[in-house]
Formats: sequence, C-alpha cells, structure tokens
Amino acid sequence: MKKNLRLLIMAFLLTLAFLIAGCDGAAPVNPTAPGAPEKATEQSQQPNTASNPERTMQLVVYHATKDAMFLVPETHKVPVNSQPARTAIELLQAGTQNPALVSVMPAGAKVKNLTVKDHIAYVDFDDKLIKKNVGGSTSETLLVGAIVNTLTQFPDIHKVQILVDGKKIDTISGHMDTSEPLSRSEKIIKK
Repeated sequence: MKKNLRLLIMAFLLTLAFLIAGCDGAAPVNPTAPGAPEKATEQSQQPNTASNPERTMQLVVYHATKDAMFLVPETHKVPVNSQPARTAIELLQAGTQNPALVSVMPAGAKVKNLTVKDHIAYVDFDDKLIKKNVGGSTSETLLVGAIVNTLTQFPDIHKVQILVDGKKIDTISGHMDTSEPLSRSEKIIKK
C-alpha cells in the first residue's frame, strides 16, 4: 500500500513539475547561419514568480541606415512560439522604434503565408509589397536584403523565395531579379 501511495505521489509531483515548467510544446530555435550575429536563440527569462516562467527567444530583423547604405540588425526578445520565422517577418513589417534606422517595408504590406520546404522559405506578401513600394534600386536592394537576411537567420532556411499573392514575381520595383530563391547577403549589413 505504501509503495502504491509513493508512486502516486511521485506521479503527481512529476505532473505538477511539468505544469509549473510551462511546457508549451514549442520547439527551441537554435540557428547557425554562417556569419550571422547571435540571434533566434531561446532563453529563459526569470519571472516574478517561480511558478510562472515565461520562455523567450531573440529574433533579429534588419532595417536600413538613414543614408540608405546598409542594413542594421535589430534584436527583439519575444515569447517562444511555434512560428518564429513568421514572427520575425511580422516584426520586420512593424518597423523600427530606433530613430537612427528606417523601416524598409512598404506601408501596409502584410505577409499572407510563410512555408519552408527543402531549406527554402516561401514568403507570400499581399500586393501592397509592390503597389506601396516607393523605391528605386537602392531601396529595392535593402527591402529584399532585409526580408532574406531576416529569414535566413534560421538554420532550416538557406534561401528565400518572395511571392506576391501566391505567385513568383520577377521584380519588386524593376531593379532586382526576385524570380528565383535568394541567398543571404552579408555585404549590405553594417559591421
């Protein structure tokens, strides 16, 4: 009888420990993009109470310098979730709060879908990506670079195919070929 009671108590305590630990089923993110700054790493945040820890991860998005010469990484600490790549693109869409940087995303452009297959991220935007884009060649390069570099921080994404309304596009504003998947560009990141 005592043995059964001990087993029951141990099972209860183990279950309670899992509940307290906040197991949410989200897979940890551990990128290893070559040359990328530390990012998209899961970290534990010390909560106010030991019974409610909140797991967070760091995601990096890229915004332009005011002189439109480079992209600069901006790190965001967000709750762990099952779609970190989509969260990163949504952070890119939201723009920057840093007055030294400029958002490269056209106003109102939204991501419709994001899937990853064979190490290629297929990121589908609505048509505002093209219609609201004000850019010349420099802004198009920075926009494409920001999207691609933001997504290639994840180890399972090596290239990015930009789509608009579910279709491949030849270019966003006529200066850069976006018809094929694109690789990370370290050259445009300010060191």
